[in-house]
Amino acid sequence: MGLLIGFLGGVFGGLVGLGGGTVMIPLMVGLLKLPQHRAHGTSLVAVFFTGLVGALTYGLQGSLDPKAALFLALTAILTARLAPASPTASPRETSSGPSAGSSSP
Repeated sequence: MGLLIGFLGGVFGGLVGLGGGTVMIPLMVGLLKLPQHRAHGTSLVAVFFTGLVGALTYGLQGSLDPKAALFLALTAILTARLAPASPTASPRETSSGPSAGSSSP
């Protein structure tokens, strides 16, 4: 099932320009029953490797702006810790449901 999720994330991500996590995270939560935070972490590992291969490919073809890439990478590295550290990023699952303090619409 994980292989299928990775395949679908890559195909749809490549076809429409979405990040693969946009497809993989809901599938991991829905089909594999992973908690939201674990699905995000798992997706980030997959995206890291696909991004690395994509960046190397573009770089070898001369289609890479090193200054812009470094600026974007540094900015992303500095801000990436904010979302998982935020208590409102998404409710953590417990055995009795979403954590206290979370609201449903």
